[in-house]
Amino acid sequence: MNGIRIAISLTGIEHLTGDIGGVLDFARMADAAGADQLTVSEHVAMGREIVGYPYGRYPSTVDAGWYEPVALLSAVAAVTARARLSTGILIAPLRPAVLLAKQLATLDHLSRGRLEIGLGTGWQKAEYDGCGVPFDGRTALLDEQVQAMRALWTSAPADFAGHHVAFDGLYSLPFPHQTGGVPIWFGLAPGPRNVARIADYGAGWAPWFGLPSGDRAHDVPRATALEQIAEGRARIHAALAERGRDPALFAIRAMPEPVPGANGFDLAATLARAGDYAAAGATHLEFAPGLFCRDSSELPDALTAILALRG
Repeated sequence: MNGIRIAISLTGIEHLTGDIGGVLDFARMADAAGADQLTVSEHVAMGREIVGYPYGRYPSTVDAGWYEPVALLSAVAAVTARARLSTGILIAPLRPAVLLAKQLATLDHLSRGRLEIGLGTGWQKAEYDGCGVPFDGRTALLDEQVQAMRALWTSAPADFAGHHVAFDGLYSLPFPHQTGGVPIWFGLAPGPRNVARIADYGAGWAPWFGLPSGDRAHDVPRATALEQIAEGRARIHAALAERGRDPALFAIRAMPEPVPGANGFDLAATLARAGDYAAAGATHLEFAPGLFCRDSSELPDALTAILALRG
C-alpha cells in the first residue's frame, strides 16, 4: 500500500507495560520505527452507567483508566522526534475555548509543529454534566470553539463574538509553531452539517465505528464501515472542491476493525483486511497494538508487522 500512512494508538499500552512510563517507552519505539502518527483517546470521566453509546455494545468498562490527552501528548512530544501527534478524539466542548487554544499552541511548540489535533463532541451526557457543560448544543459550541481558536492562533489582539464564546482584544501568544495554527481533524459522522464543518475548517476526518464487542448482533458490520468511509469521503471531497480546497491534501484516518481470534484479536487477519480501508479512501490506517498483544514482550513484533503494511 504505497503512500498509506500508519497511525499507532497509544491507548491501553499501560495495561501491558504496567505504568505510563511504559507508554512513553513504546511511543519512543514507534517513533524510531517509523510510525507516521501517534494517537491517544480520551474520556474526562465516565458515568455510573453507559447511556447513549452510538456504536453498539460499549467494549470497555466504566472504571477503565483514561489519561488526559494534552498532558500525555506533551510527554510524548518530549520523547519523540518525527511522528505527528493526534487525538482520536479530544472532546473539545468540555474545555474553555481560550484555554484549549493555549494548551494546543503550547503542545505544538513542544512537538516542534507536529500536532494535528482530532476534535469531536463525544456521546456521554454524564461527562458533560460533571464538567458543568450543557450536553444539548455541544456541536454549535464546537463550531465556535474552532473559530475562536483560529482567531487566537492568527491574530493579536483577537476578537470573536459568538453565542457560547466571546472575547474582545485578547492576546494569546505565542501563536502555534505551525503557521496558521494547529491542523484540526474532526471525528464526526458525515451528515450534511458535519460535512460542511469538516470542509470549512478540517485538515482531516477521523471516523469511528466502534470495536467488536463479542456479540456480532451489536457490532457495525465491516461492509457498512467501509461504505461509510467511501461515502463520507465522496461527500467531503465534493464540499472541499466547492470551497476551492484541494481534496488531495485532505486526510482520512480509519481504524480497520480488529478481527476476533482464539485469544483476543488476530493481528494477521486484521492486517489482511487493511487494504480494504485504503481502497475505501483512508489515507491513514490506525492500529492499537494493545488490542493484539498479551504482554509488553509482544509489542515490538506487532509494531513491525503493522508498519510493514507500507511495503
